[in-house]
Amino acid sequence: MHFKKLGSFFLSAVMSVSIALNYVGSVSAATVITENTTGTEDGYDYELWKDTGTTSMTLTGGGTFSCQWSNINNALFRKGQKFDCTKTYKELGNIQVDYNVDYNPNGNSYLCVYGWTREPLVEYYIVESWGSWRPPGATSMGTINVDGGTYDVYHTIRENQPSIDGTTTFDQYWSVRTDKKTSGTISVSQHFEAWEAKGLPMGKMYEVALCVEGYQSSGSATVKQFDISVGGEIQQPTQPEPVEPDENGFFFHSDFENSNDDWSARGSNTVKAVTDNAYMGNKALYASDRTEAWNGAGKSISANAFVPGKPYSFNAMVMQNSIASEDFKLSLQYNDASGETQYATIAEATGEKGQWVQLANTSFTIPSGASSMLLYVETAENLTSFYVDEAFGAVEGTVFEVEPPVTTTTTTTTTTTTTTTTTTTTTTTTTTTTSTTTTTTLPALDVTVYGDANNDGEVKMADVIRVMCYANNKALFPLDEQGLLNCDVYQRGDGVDTSDALSIQKYVAQILKTLPESVK
Repeated sequence: MHFKKLGSFFLSAVMSVSIALNYVGSVSAATVITENTTGTEDGYDYELWKDTGTTSMTLTGGGTFSCQWSNINNALFRKGQKFDCTKTYKELGNIQVDYNVDYNPNGNSYLCVYGWTREPLVEYYIVESWGSWRPPGATSMGTINVDGGTYDVYHTIRENQPSIDGTTTFDQYWSVRTDKKTSGTISVSQHFEAWEAKGLPMGKMYEVALCVEGYQSSGSATVKQFDISVGGEIQQPTQPEPVEPDENGFFFHSDFENSNDDWSARGSNTVKAVTDNAYMGNKALYASDRTEAWNGAGKSISANAFVPGKPYSFNAMVMQNSIASEDFKLSLQYNDASGETQYATIAEATGEKGQWVQLANTSFTIPSGASSMLLYVETAENLTSFYVDEAFGAVEGTVFEVEPPVTTTTTTTTTTTTTTTTTTTTTTTTTTTTSTTTTTTLPALDVTVYGDANNDGEVKMADVIRVMCYANNKALFPLDEQGLLNCDVYQRGDGVDTSDALSIQKYVAQILKTLPESVK
């Protein structure tokens, strides 16, 4: 199995802590900065870094700030405390942060505690929340419990990459929460101790900061609280409380009406809540831009709720609008007791084009010793874009009743009378023929966003490229039904070709103000 390697996604940028700075100094509260800048405010070190795009960081005193980003490749915003690399975290004493962030990513992004050590040179992340993709795309070294939450621990290596000591090779340590969180307490030193217990040594402290990161995405965040304390005895971790199901037996129930519900991309693809199709309600999760069959939509699940060795009920409704039929799988990725990554199939089903199909298993036993668990939807072979709705994990035996598709049945009766006359008798025969036609009514599609080929709700150069590829080789680069409907923007009604790609490109370049360009 392969995962999108985004361990590097902010590193060529982030490591330019001392490389590409336009300004150094102190500013007053409510100062707005838009370009690469570093400095101090009220005893907190801050930095805005980007390579391209539009960014804004407003310094609001103490550890607080707000930020916005769009049309960026890579951008980060952070505040924290820097040290002189003369003491280890144990010599400094307990490091703890309290935070509260209004975090609104649109695409790939992190909310994390971030920093460096020297001797050894280590870049580290404690990831509390993320956007469309859960970092770092590597094999977990197991889980740790800190502040009542569960984190997956990862170790990655960066070879000949920018760092605080120039271009070199260094280690990365990661703690990534199994469920997202945007406020609370982070006992930073407890993560350090847990890493060292797993053979990941920390060096002398360079930095501890709260960081908001964006990669080829847009979004905003308001850090309403960020307080850092250093000193005192390092406390022992508090163990997480067991998670109890709700009154309906659900440990989680994702209907995607308000968000991605902590589902994110698995591998190199895009997931987003959309309104063009839904099994129930108004929205469903849409997985697109898939480059491997195992790419799909996934959600981390915690052993505090789904205890290894015990059975549970899992469900997801899925649908595709691209090919005649597709084989779907609901699967579980996990680490076994020896730390090896394993995969288990929970449910399988074949979905016809435009038809919702159920992936369900009312008694699936979590493998014994499982940790770092990821529940995900994938396809058996194809790269078809697909929708997910009404996904849940619940107590054993929980059943989701599937609503049948709307059907219309027409019955036609034909009566034929035949008269036969012989020299002695006349015979009349009546034959009645009945034929039945059943028609399944599929959801009617409407344009969601003109020019949006990949159904992510935005119109970008990626959509231009998708349409150009489709126009040149429809078999190799198919567009689904929704994409074809959205991208017929030039001489609308004659299908999608290179003329439509040109119209979309002019719209992206702001030469055209609206789409479609013309209508037949």
